[in-house]
Amino acid sequence: MIPRALLPCLFVLQQAMSCEVGFLAISAGAPVTVVVRGRITDCGQSVTGAEVLLAVQQDMNQQARPVNTRIGPHTTTRNGDFLFNVSPPFAVPGAASMQLEVTVNGVTDTIPGGNLELSMGVPARDTARFDADLGAQRGTC
Repeated sequence: MIPRALLPCLFVLQQAMSCEVGFLAISAGAPVTVVVRGRITDCGQSVTGAEVLLAVQQDMNQQARPVNTRIGPHTTTRNGDFLFNVSPPFAVPGAASMQLEVTVNGVTDTIPGGNLELSMGVPARDTARFDADLGAQRGTC
């Protein structure tokens, strides 16, 4: 049994621990993540060895500062596939916009994307899909 004289001390200690845990839960450094996977093609044919750079932007009111980051480049597989595991600093859970910069044989195409959904936790719980056809983007198919 705990002596009555120690109860106020335990209460203060419990409150201090709760505050610390609460602070960590809302820390700007808490990881938010998403996986982005896709395929690069040219008029429907897989593009092997393309250099793919992913740009992510997020500017929401509750952020310490906006996110404007570039990740990569990653090289596509023989099937044209690529994969990014994204966890930008200062990002918060919610929507962010994305775009790709794809370089093939010295020519770079910037391809606007849609939105991805960042969520708390590691590993990422969500996967965004971003397929791009360079021929369709250039209007050459």
